[in-house]
Parts: sequence; C-alpha cells; structure tokens
Amino acid sequence: MNFYFLPQQLEIFAEELIFYFTNVGALSKALAFIFLRDKVKKMLDMLESEMFQTDNPEEVKLIEKAKEKSLFYWKITFGLSVSANTVNVFLPFVLHLIFPIKLEFPVCRYSFIPEQYEAIFLYPAYLYQSIGITSHMLYNVNIDTFLLGVMFLAMAQLDILDRKLRKVTDVCLNVDAPRGSIDKMIDDQNAVLEINKCIKHYDAVCEYCKLIQEAFSGILFVLFSSGSCKICMCLFRFTMPAETQYFVFLTLYIVVMTLQIMVPCWFGSRLIEKSSQITFAVYDCDWTPRCRRFKSNLRLLVERANRPIIIKGGKMFLLSLATFTAVCIK
Repeated sequence: MNFYFLPQQLEIFAEELIFYFTNVGALSKALAFIFLRDKVKKMLDMLESEMFQTDNPEEVKLIEKAKEKSLFYWKITFGLSVSANTVNVFLPFVLHLIFPIKLEFPVCRYSFIPEQYEAIFLYPAYLYQSIGITSHMLYNVNIDTFLLGVMFLAMAQLDILDRKLRKVTDVCLNVDAPRGSIDKMIDDQNAVLEINKCIKHYDAVCEYCKLIQEAFSGILFVLFSSGSCKICMCLFRFTMPAETQYFVFLTLYIVVMTLQIMVPCWFGSRLIEKSSQITFAVYDCDWTPRCRRFKSNLRLLVERANRPIIIKGGKMFLLSLATFTAVCIK
C-alpha cells in the first residue's frame, strides 16, 4: 500500500525497494526456520550422536576449531550489521534531537498517512520501524551464520573421516604375519571392522548434508534472490545524491549482503573439495596386504566418494564459488 502513495521520485522508490527486499528475505527465512524446525532438530541430534562424537584429542580439536570459526564469522557479520543498523536507525534520531533536522523513517515513509497526522505518529512509528528493522537484522545474522555453522561442522566431520581413513590399517599389529595365520586373520578382521566404521561415518555425513539441503534449500534461494536484488538497488542508489551518512550505510549494507552470498558459496566449494579428498585418503593407508573383503569395502567407499557432497539452493543452483561469480557478473 505504501508504494501506491510514494512520491514520484526515483531515489525514494529505490530506497523503499531496498528495504522491501530486506523485509521479504528476513520474513521468509524466519518462516522457513519455523516450519522446518523438525529437520533442524534432527540435524542437531545427529551432531550429538555417537557417530559424530569422539574422544580422540586431535578429532576433538578439529570440532572445536570448526566451532571457533563459526563464532568468529558470527562476530564479524554481527559487527557489520549492527554498524549499518546504527548508522541507518539510531544516528538520524540522535542528530534530530541535537540539531533541527527532519526525522525520516528508517524503513518506509508511510506516505499513506495524511500530513496533518505525521507529527502525531512520528515517534511511535519511528520506534516501531526501528524495532522491526533491528529484529530483521538479527534474523538475518543468526539464520545465515547458523547455516555456516552446520556447514563448518560437516567439514570438520569430513576432516575426521579423512584422518581415520589414512590410519584405518593402523589396527593391524602383526604386519609380518604369514598369510593364513591366526594373527593375519585377526588383523584382517580388525581392518574390516575399521573400514566398515568409516563407511558408516561417511553415510552419516552424507545424511547430515542432505538434511542441511532439505532445511536450507529454500532459505538459500531467497538469500541469493533477495541479496542480488538488494545489491543491485544499492549500487543504483549510489548514482543519485544523498547525505553522507546514507552513503556510509549503503556501503556497509553492500559489504554485508556480498558476504551473505559469498561466504556460503566459499564454504560450499570447500565442502565439495573436502569430500573429494576422501578418495585420496582411502589409498593413503596400507591397503595392499589386506584381505579381499577389506579391499572390496574400500572400493565401495571410493565409488561412493567419487560423487562429491554438494548443497543446492532451491534445488536449482550449486552452492559454490562458480555460482557466486556468475551472480556477480550478471
């Protein structure tokens, strides 16, 4: 309704569109997170399962490192988002209180309100919009960083699996035992048990990544669609005159929007790369003297790992740096 009453000025229309896409994106993410909470819960339960938990100090360190990376990225995104939100919402209000400057609404202009009632609704409407846009900022930051957090943990599990596969034959203690001896049979049996555990671990990681795609496929589609539109509108708004504080806000906003698209693509590529490395890790163990059953299971794992783990947005585009490059070019 507000679009119908907007003044016929292109810069005003562009500003309204920026926040329209922001609101649509934040609302769709929040709704998707609510409706798909069962899949998210199942995903978190998998992370707490015995398959993904370990007592090995090196493997625990890999998981802790993934958590630290997730927290670090959250701090960066939160800091940039709060800075942009402060410049757009709180700074104009402070300047309005100190200097005789007209206060503009931070989200939309409410052009449908008659001029004689503007002064009455100015502060309540400004407070309402400030709370709304700040809430949307928090939705965006937390949902986007949650997605990256579960991807970090998926990559940590692939690193753990890589380490296990390279040492899968270390359970064989009687290396020089003659073929057909009891010691040789015990070693082969232990090696088969270990490779079977690795196969089950790989299956669990694939299932976990499948849950990520099912839970976040729609969110990724909205993220890329609305993010691309917002970046385009911000760049278009740069070509028109505005106050310095608004240009500062646009600059920070574009940085955050670009990060929201680039970072998932970057780690989507990393996930593909790490899953592809599994086939190389398999043959790094001492597999040649092992029994036929071990080699058969090894071959099965290699065949499965030849298809790297991927995550798609909206079941349409691959989450990778190639996709990010295509979005930037277009």
